Amino acid sequence: MEISFLTLGIADTNTYFIENEDSVLLVDPSSDGQEIISKLKSIGKPLKAIILTHAHFDHIGALDEVLEHYDVPVYLHKEEFDFLTEPAKNGSEKFSQYGLKPITSHAKPIALDEGKHDIEGFNVEVIHTPGHSPGGLTFIFDDFALVGDALFNNGIGRTDLYRGDYETLVDSIQDKIFTIKDDLPLYPGHGPSTTVEGEQLNPYLHG
Repeated sequence: MEISFLTLGIADTNTYFIENEDSVLLVDPSSDGQEIISKLKSIGKPLKAIILTHAHFDHIGALDEVLEHYDVPVYLHKEEFDFLTEPAKNGSEKFSQYGLKPITSHAKPIALDEGKHDIEGFNVEVIHTPGHSPGGLTFIFDDFALVGDALFNNGIGRTDLYRGDYETLVDSIQDKIFTIKDDLPLYPGHGPSTTVEGEQLNPYLHG
């Protein structure tokens, strides 16, 4: 299984492409839909599904544009279904002062919760890691995991957006993400990858 990414949009969000031998999963279509579509075409395998670590504006900005080209299911935690249609919840309203237009999506997501899943031929363990947002999800594959905006390389997600909570986020990281194998690469929503071992002294987890 292979993973690659594009860093897109005003928040430098990582959009991931996960490949098996036959097909692709798209994770967090953040912005610049044509770049994402061009990348999918260059991979040359059929897109099977879109999975969302969470539904903040900088992770869904190109969702509808991609869906116009690919008729695939979208998976998201049920706590954030309404984030897709409400800019006050997905954070885009908060940043309107910087010229960001309200972001919404017409996607009809499928609820995804904790447990082991077969998503269109991709085996993945899903863990619910709220705190940055109420429906934050971490996706664990055999060779790597995607942690969304819960944990960064020497950082953690912000908690000042709708239903963010610092204590909940720290609990999610320490009680759930830190149970992942120490050396498994962790790919975040922003910035470079890290590992559980590398984040043991993360200063934001002790404040």
